[in-house]
Amino acid sequence: MNNFSKVIITVVAVLIFFFLFAAVVGVRSDAGQKTPGIFGLILFGALLGTLRAIWKKPSKDEDKSDHDSSVLQK
Repeated sequence: MNNFSKVIITVVAVLIFFFLFAAVVGVRSDAGQKTPGIFGLILFGALLGTLRAIWKKPSKDEDKSDHDSSVLQK
């Protein structure tokens, strides 16, 4: 995935997070609470997991080709 598509997906993920977080805070403030609570923490963790999954670099094991066989396999 190229960087341009990663940036676009990141922006969309952050916008979705802001809308959902605002909804959680709005509902909780109507109920008399002053903090976002556990749902806010869950949303924040989901955002971090999403961003890490989007920007994850491929591991070195995925880049190995079939030419790296051991001496015993030759």
